[in-house]
Amino acid sequence: MLSFLRSHYQLILVILVWLTVGYFYQAAVLLLLPLSVLFFKSRELWPEILFGMLIIFVFSDMEHDMFLRMIVFKKAKNFYVITVALIFMLETYRYQPLSGVFKVFMPFFIFSLFPLLFSNSLLVGLQKTLSYALLFLIVPNWVLYSFRRQGWPFFRNLIFFMTSILLAGLVLAQFGLELASVLGRFRGIFGNPNGLGIFCYLMLMLVMVLTSINPKLLSWFERLVIVALIGYFIIKTGSRTALSAALMFFIFHRFFSYSPWIGFIGLVATLVGVEVISTNFEAIVIALGLEDYFRLGTLKEGSGRYFAWEFAWIHIQDYFVFGGGFANDEFIMRSNRLYLEKMGHQGGVHNTYLSFWLNVGLVGLLLYFRSFVLIFVKASKLVPMSLAVLFSCLFSIMYESWLVGSLNPYTIVLVIIMTVVTEHEIVQWRELSPPDGEELESASPLPTAVTA
Repeated sequence: MLSFLRSHYQLILVILVWLTVGYFYQAAVLLLLPLSVLFFKSRELWPEILFGMLIIFVFSDMEHDMFLRMIVFKKAKNFYVITVALIFMLETYRYQPLSGVFKVFMPFFIFSLFPLLFSNSLLVGLQKTLSYALLFLIVPNWVLYSFRRQGWPFFRNLIFFMTSILLAGLVLAQFGLELASVLGRFRGIFGNPNGLGIFCYLMLMLVMVLTSINPKLLSWFERLVIVALIGYFIIKTGSRTALSAALMFFIFHRFFSYSPWIGFIGLVATLVGVEVISTNFEAIVIALGLEDYFRLGTLKEGSGRYFAWEFAWIHIQDYFVFGGGFANDEFIMRSNRLYLEKMGHQGGVHNTYLSFWLNVGLVGLLLYFRSFVLIFVKASKLVPMSLAVLFSCLFSIMYESWLVGSLNPYTIVLVIIMTVVTEHEIVQWRELSPPDGEELESASPLPTAVTA
């Protein structure tokens, strides 16, 4: 970890400059972020551009009660992404052959423009539609290009950088526990505890997938410490969804590592087990004395989620087939904020399926998850763990809408996982690697075309 921080001192200094300028002079951040991208590019620090995007998404997730002045990153992140997109468009030749992730989702992206005809907020909907497409276009190619230039040290540094983000939450807690916690639940430098929980769950899958492809990426001690830290933070957040999804991933990845059939049997057994446990969950929690951790008082109401789902389903009837364009779910929930708060609910839909349905209708929902399922099923031929990622994600997004958003610190991690499990240059690195004693040219792309 220390060697990572020393070797990436320029990235650390730039992040500190962002925070300092953002605190004292917010308007300057809008110009500073694009200039930072150009600074990284001028020094051939391509991975740093991706790391910078990730941490900016984390900063933009902060809430008003943490650092009011940091809210500027919610707007400034758009300028950062646009600059990265322009570099990609102007220098597409550099990333050839391109990643196949975007191609798999292309039918959805093309269709997603049509529901904007029924949008209640056309400009916002168009911006979110483009940003979602750009994320799936830019990130996979940036990951692949960084891997071509640096090899596996790129992913090792990515893991350490994400670990640093988690540890930064402990540092923040030293300045005031109320900053890093909400009602006794730890949130680190994220906006809320559930957000940190989702990030930990996704990071866990990324670490496990990478080390399954290259067991020598981390030493056994480094892997143990990182996984233990992730588990510690998931427990500290008190996020029931993140904990359940992480456990589901661990169970499934063991089954699928042996055989897809065994994995399928394990899936059926897990679903039956979940039904039995959910039926008797209250009694089990009381017997174990974990009423406070599982917030037993909110279980029956699903922390307000069940009411939000019913409310969303009522409005889906108006957008059943084609939806109302991206941001339609946000528009509906915000327009009825006072009524929802009166009924004890704050926030959004808290269900990715319903959010997509409101935004792009049943047609868009089917198109998206056709691509989503296809990409992991195809990847499972070489990375059996991909099916564990698929099923645990399908469970996680049932209780949160993070996958509908593009410029957040969660979807980007999942897109990185998609890239890792689908790109042959990464998955089949042993076959593509030169004989012992030889080294690849750092800037020379591998010649194998990649399709998902």
